[in-house]
Amino acid sequence: MKVLNGAVLTSCAHLSRIVMGLVLIKIIAFYLGAEGMGQIGQFMSMATMVYMVAGGGITNAVIKYVAEYASSPKQLLRFLSTATTYSVVFSCALLCVGVIFSKVIAVAVFKNSGMYWIIIALAFAQLLFAFVNLVVGVSNGLMQTEVYSKIQIIGSALALPIIWVLIVQFGLAGAALSVLVVYAITCVPAFYFYVNSRFVGKVKLRKLKMFEFKRISAFTVMMLTSALTFPVVEMMIRHVLIESSGYAAAGIWQGAVKLSSAYLGFFTVFLAYYFMPTISRLDNKREIGRITIKFLISMMLLFSIGASVFYVGRNFLIPLILADSFDALGDVIVYQLLGDLFRVSSYVIGFIAVAKAATKIYIAAELLQNGLFLLSAMLMLHLYGDIRAVMVSYAVTYIIYFIVSAIFFGFYLKAAPLHRKENASSC
Repeated sequence: MKVLNGAVLTSCAHLSRIVMGLVLIKIIAFYLGAEGMGQIGQFMSMATMVYMVAGGGITNAVIKYVAEYASSPKQLLRFLSTATTYSVVFSCALLCVGVIFSKVIAVAVFKNSGMYWIIIALAFAQLLFAFVNLVVGVSNGLMQTEVYSKIQIIGSALALPIIWVLIVQFGLAGAALSVLVVYAITCVPAFYFYVNSRFVGKVKLRKLKMFEFKRISAFTVMMLTSALTFPVVEMMIRHVLIESSGYAAAGIWQGAVKLSSAYLGFFTVFLAYYFMPTISRLDNKREIGRITIKFLISMMLLFSIGASVFYVGRNFLIPLILADSFDALGDVIVYQLLGDLFRVSSYVIGFIAVAKAATKIYIAAELLQNGLFLLSAMLMLHLYGDIRAVMVSYAVTYIIYFIVSAIFFGFYLKAAPLHRKENASSC
């Protein structure tokens, strides 16, 4: 029953995010077309990177250790003070970088230095991203799924009218600001839940000890690897696609990427906020293997059903969700869906590395999947130069990556049993 309740609440929360995300790309597609989607695509990728690393990208660390220290109030409060201090320092450093290099980044992203103020807005917005990530991490580490759900649902409701006005009134610049609003608006409900929590006034900034810094920074390294691999790879591939086929083709691919992000997000949110805390508490590899296989089968089955429905109705759903200018996506969406099936399946296995803070394994996995995608996409684009090349490369990449992940998962289960370190509880 607890799993079912968690799944329902998480589903409702992410459904609100899916609706908000789809409305965003629908408005952009309708008012700016496929070319406009191609132009805003680079900034979307950059905003995703910044959101992931905001506050040091330690959401998974917060979930993991809050889950472990839930029954020890002193250790929990000490950890939260440490995590908050770390997050504040990282956010301030990122703010300085964003402001100082705003014009350089604007040229790289928009090919227009005059858009530097958008980069500065993003630099300030990431302070809000970091706060939300901390609140969400704590609530999910404590298995308070309803808090996370309400934050997402309320945030989505607040964002919808704002992004509509921004895009309609201000075009490309408004679309860029809308991307920030989608991420930042959740700070409003997050602040409400924070001031009504038992932690308000108790979490203090404190001097970080070296072992604390090392332990938390391991999660920063993992998140930075994610943030600087797939989004950067996307940006590189998009650049080549624009050069070979134009902004319209890049916009169609961006539409596929955003659709993919919408439904994949449901699975990753549930894995991060239910599966990972569950695995974090376990030391028995047989039990870890049993739960992982259970989740893997469930995820593959659920995704396959949804993907089949979407594929059958693609000629109706794609123009409905995006616009008529995205009709060409229907011819190649099967490759995206196939790649996503194996990608989400790989995520189930990959979250074990996060739950056990296996930094080296996580980094190696990120580099492998993104290196495969970049290499295959560049090769296919060189040969064929159109969007089908990118889509096929994506499917091939994640089929190979899932096979490799499954093999290493088998080795992991056969290895020596886990033993929690004696000093793991000292924070």
